[in-house]
Amino acid sequence: MDLDIQPVRLSLKEYKQVKQLYMRAFPKYEREPWTWLLIKSKYQRADFMVFYDQEQFVGFAYVIHSHGMHYILYLAVNDQIRSQGYGTRIINELRRLYPEDSLALDVEQPNPQAANNQQRLRRLKFYRRNGFFPTPKLFKEEKVTFQVLATNKKINQRKIDKAFEWFSWPLGWLIQ
Repeated sequence: MDLDIQPVRLSLKEYKQVKQLYMRAFPKYEREPWTWLLIKSKYQRADFMVFYDQEQFVGFAYVIHSHGMHYILYLAVNDQIRSQGYGTRIINELRRLYPEDSLALDVEQPNPQAANNQQRLRRLKFYRRNGFFPTPKLFKEEKVTFQVLATNKKINQRKIDKAFEWFSWPLGWLIQ
């Protein structure tokens, strides 16, 4: 059964739940300003969506669109109902929404010295099981290196850079 999808808006009944899940699911150094997510999702180049199974809030995704590629910047499943297949169902819905184009996302690169290395390995396994392939594209941050995964084995790395140029704070204001 398909999941129902609604855009994240202030009027959304689960608005507070979505924001709280965002704060819990992603460490501070990975989070963009909440208001920025809302502002950028008003443009056609980003979707901030909530997923429901019947009327139950199951998760959200934030997707940036760039030249035939859809970059999943954030995807989180409601922590009250994890491990029930909702992550896979959300990915399947995203594939249904964007059937012709590649989906891409990033994960923390496995690192045996990282305190959360087991979580990193589980996350990588989950995405590989759901049809994502590792790419050579890396994002090196101060605390962690992220590896880009995509549903196409070969991706145009410049398209990913373009997506982030449009989204970036604060210069993203200037790029439409």
